[in-house]
Amino acid sequence: MYLLCYGRSGKARVTGNKLIDKLGGRWISSSDFYSSGIDIPESKSGAAIVLILPLEAALEILTGAISSRISDLPVICCSPDGAFVAVIRNGDLGPSELEALTGHIASVFGPSCFTSFGSRAGIVTDLEYCIRNYSMKVSDRSLADKINEYIRQGGRVNVYSDIPLSLAEPVLDSLVYRLNMFPAESRGQLTKAFIDNEENTASEPGVFITCQAMPEAAQAKNLVLTPALICIGVELKAKVDPQYAADIITTSLKNHGIDPSSVSTVAVSQSARDSEVIKTIADSFGASVTALSTKQISEVKLPLEPTFAPEKISDSATAAAYLAGGGGKILVRRGGGSSGVVFSAVRKNGQLIITE
Repeated sequence: MYLLCYGRSGKARVTGNKLIDKLGGRWISSSDFYSSGIDIPESKSGAAIVLILPLEAALEILTGAISSRISDLPVICCSPDGAFVAVIRNGDLGPSELEALTGHIASVFGPSCFTSFGSRAGIVTDLEYCIRNYSMKVSDRSLADKINEYIRQGGRVNVYSDIPLSLAEPVLDSLVYRLNMFPAESRGQLTKAFIDNEENTASEPGVFITCQAMPEAAQAKNLVLTPALICIGVELKAKVDPQYAADIITTSLKNHGIDPSSVSTVAVSQSARDSEVIKTIADSFGASVTALSTKQISEVKLPLEPTFAPEKISDSATAAAYLAGGGGKILVRRGGGSSGVVFSAVRKNGQLIITE
């Protein structure tokens, strides 16, 4: 533990010196908050800022332009007379780590020092809202129930996603949900975060919201929520067995790292709508069928690089998927090989609002 103490009054200096003597750390000045960062010895772990100020003054400082280099440090407010210790920013610490940190600080002042200013319990909606709203597949129902209860009690949860996420009430919801966003192209980074959280025995359970296929979780540490956001466009190039066609698409999606349960829509030309093959494909994913006119498909402008072969720029499978997906991100283009069925996959545009 390494405390970075800030305070100005005589009482604050006495209180801060007690903390530094008992728990370790040093004093910082007001200029440190706005500089390029505070130097922390590499040998010191568990650093935290302690503002030994009246609560309203501590909050005023916290709303200022604090350097981004120290923005991940937890911030603790401690009254100059040692009467209370309050967490006013979580930083990178989870609820159990914050509780331990404030407990250590409060213990310096004896049993009369209090640390509770009210609970976060019940101030935000749990995961069931976004699960229902976006028809999400739940990887582990018992773990989801456990995390939901943790959220209802005010526990803080890390949410990881390569899909744009937002909170309905950012100020309140961010007290419980910490969003960790990854670019759509960074499959490796999201998978690494999954593995790291799985292997870190001290970390809280993580929630991963993605259409990617994630590794198997060995310890029931990571909950994967898969929203139904993928639209596939299908062309039938030859006579093909319906189940074989469905299996080809499922296998190809998996090979591209896409969870087949994320498919919500099968988009085709109107002439293919009643095909037994299309019905079987849609049924295998539990997806709906969207039929598009030849004119609609031909007028789609795909965001692809020009080539010398115009037919490689505009194709009905990609155009149908792109149109049904609202112009979203093209994940697979003309998969299926020489099987007789060609498909493209597009992830729908837009943010997911995960709280109500």
